Amino acid sequence: MNCDKSSRLKLIRLGGVIFLLILIGIRFNLGQNTETAQFLPDFLLRFFLVLKQRINFGLSKILPEPQLSLMKSLFFGGKANLPFELKKQIRRVGLSHLVAVSGLHLTIVTQIVSSCLNALLLTGFLNFLLSAFFILGFVIMADFSASVIRAAIMAILLLIARLTHRLYDSSFALIFVVLLMVLLNPRIIIDDFGFQLSVLATLGIVYFYPVFEKRPFWQKDIFKNQLAFLKETLLLSFSALVFVAPWIIYQTQVFSLVTPLTNLLIVPLVPTVMVLGFLVAWLSFFFFPLAFLLGFCLNLLLSYMLQIIALFSQWRLAEVLLPHFNAFWLFIYYSLLIYYLHRGAKRIRINKTS
Repeated sequence: MNCDKSSRLKLIRLGGVIFLLILIGIRFNLGQNTETAQFLPDFLLRFFLVLKQRINFGLSKILPEPQLSLMKSLFFGGKANLPFELKKQIRRVGLSHLVAVSGLHLTIVTQIVSSCLNALLLTGFLNFLLSAFFILGFVIMADFSASVIRAAIMAILLLIARLTHRLYDSSFALIFVVLLMVLLNPRIIIDDFGFQLSVLATLGIVYFYPVFEKRPFWQKDIFKNQLAFLKETLLLSFSALVFVAPWIIYQTQVFSLVTPLTNLLIVPLVPTVMVLGFLVAWLSFFFFPLAFLLGFCLNLLLSYMLQIIALFSQWRLAEVLLPHFNAFWLFIYYSLLIYYLHRGAKRIRINKTS
């Protein structure tokens, strides 16, 4: 029995290593998307590209424009399908991260796949293989974005840890993945703005979320039961924003004063919108009446998002120029942030021992 278990664990680790090597190879096999596509088997590329086309086609049968373009961008990232005016509005209200595919999108997709597999009573190694397969597929459908590669490798490490009953240290996993990707392609840390934001957002979630979550306000019973999902979404968004916002200001010299408010009003709805989008796209081929009903609800949510974006983008102070925010102020900000984290971590340790 112990021998069988040991062999199974070795097989799991081997499978995980193979998937990690595939993901790393995708990103760094000559560094170009067209050449990367040649690195993968044709049947795999065709399968996921056809799946992406089917999803887009299914959504197009239900949703009007510009709701359809926004839904596609939320699913697969990228602003190419968005009208110019909408792209401008999204930038002004500080929601560009929603249409720049990232770890948030991969996390939602992974949860959808995991829920489906659990509903089908598929567990263990088979669950791991299918989850890893669809994670790889999402990387393909997201056009091999570096931020998604980063999130995908961390997701695979988490799956391996769960399957082998090992502790998963997210901070160690992030450091390992970033160092590995930078070692293979040193230019990525300088040239890829999306990758920079992805890493900073993950740092914010890993280090800030526990500090915020321990605040007395979030310990109320209502946030542990009825509003637990809202609490988690808000804290994840704000934790990421605290780390990302100064870097965006430093790189663009522009800051949106309405960013915290628009994120508060829209980001909590993103998981629901993506789940509804998946169901609408799938049901549109099998049971159109139900797809149309769910599509009506999805359309309402997307229309609400568009109205919020349009409303706040009209404010004069939606964007503020900050040309004097240089490296010095960036250093001061992150130094204070590290000090605050140190104090917060110390407070948590004291509370645990008392």
